[in-house]
Amino acid sequence: MYFHGIPFIHLKRQYPVFQSTDECWQRTRLQRKDARHLMKKVGFEPVHLLKSSPSYPIRTCLDECLHYGDVVFAFPTLPFPRIQLSPHEWGVRSLPMDTARWVFCNQSLHVAWLNDHFPLIPIVTPPYKSNRKRGVIYRNKNDGETYNNY
Repeated sequence: MYFHGIPFIHLKRQYPVFQSTDECWQRTRLQRKDARHLMKKVGFEPVHLLKSSPSYPIRTCLDECLHYGDVVFAFPTLPFPRIQLSPHEWGVRSLPMDTARWVFCNQSLHVAWLNDHFPLIPIVTPPYKSNRKRGVIYRNKNDGETYNNY
């Protein structure tokens, strides 16, 4: 299975097809550099997904995706063109949301919208609890540096 996590607010903007677009995302300089590199290397900036495997189980994929967003789509396969970005990460040019096998949402207030827009796709809600804590970004008052606390 392939997994894509997304914040609900971005999901509503991208509906009905996942695409990597500048207008939806605030990007850091590093993210912009990475996007330019991928454009040169593969000809498009991919939508990123995690692929489960025996060494990278579904639970790990869900935890990683929930770290990024409160909605996770699970797909049985990916369309072409597709590219393997790392041992567990894949990318596609675009991905129709209605091809998902199921959707996980950890915010019950979004379930009605998901059911309305994806009536044929099962929507899974808690009690699933991620093992991973969301990163907290804070500034050290003494040196003014920014740190990521995972």
